[in-house]
Amino acid sequence: MNWTEVSIYTTTNGIEIINGALMKLGINAAVIEDASVFEDFLHDDSMNWDYYDEELSKMKYCESCIKVYLAENNQGNKLLNEIRKFIDVLKDENKDIDLGRLEIATRILNDEDWANNWKQYFKPFVVSDKIIIKPSWEEDTESTEGKIILEIDPGMSFGTGQHHTTRLCIEQIIKHLYEGMEVLDMGCGSGILSIAAILLGAKTSVGVDIDENAVRIAKENAALNNIYDDRFTVYCGDVTGDEKLQESIGSNKYDMIAVNIIAQIIMGMSITFPKFLKKGGLVVASGIIKKYLNDVVNDFEKLGFEIMEINDSEEWVCVTAKLK
Repeated sequence: MNWTEVSIYTTTNGIEIINGALMKLGINAAVIEDASVFEDFLHDDSMNWDYYDEELSKMKYCESCIKVYLAENNQGNKLLNEIRKFIDVLKDENKDIDLGRLEIATRILNDEDWANNWKQYFKPFVVSDKIIIKPSWEEDTESTEGKIILEIDPGMSFGTGQHHTTRLCIEQIIKHLYEGMEVLDMGCGSGILSIAAILLGAKTSVGVDIDENAVRIAKENAALNNIYDDRFTVYCGDVTGDEKLQESIGSNKYDMIAVNIIAQIIMGMSITFPKFLKKGGLVVASGIIKKYLNDVVNDFEKLGFEIMEINDSEEWVCVTAKLK
């Protein structure tokens, strides 16, 4: 499959505005190139620099840009059209704010070429001394005795397990999951949380993601771990606004919901959590930046959840809550 790299040229002021609009379209991951971000990073007093790459210094002079990657299919084309419409509106409605040239540039990337470029950085690693997460192209490099092997090939989807948010989520799944549970993985991405849950003893897992490509990749990754349709079902759609999708997922059915996205989207879909969970069911919610922790906690408590645990790693937080 090919991918469209969409580069939106703006200013530092425009980055947050555009990123917020992209999230409303369901695009939750973007690459940001911005001189002020580089300067903040470079002059962070908590860092001790011996040197930095000369190529990196060019970031000091770069034009602010936000990049996203869209599948070259109908869904991706629709999203690109929505981005173009939003940028046109932004140009008309914000003439008094310096948002730069607000131009969009696109180029086509080949999935295989992209994947081969980053494979060198994805190596096997262990989570909680329980699960070894191993890219499908790597051979076993250490003792696997007593550990569960989870093979994954994320492709252009997200979720290798290396990020703090995914690790936090898997650690809580390891701690709270018991054999025979039914799990709902909301925003399943590469399927890593569903696969981990099943390998740890869950009876079944259902994944849902707004990205058609994520659905395909999640199924492929499940098959790498000998998990098939009888135990893992994946749906594509927006769970907050699609009642038919909610019916397909099922009411009061799940012992655990795992969700690793961002705070704003977690809160946007949280109203559906009590509908999907059994009484006493758990939500393991990760991807939350510390400054939004209280917002998420308040949101969960209003919906009838009791906060059981709050765990953090650097600036990221995972909330584990129980439906009263």
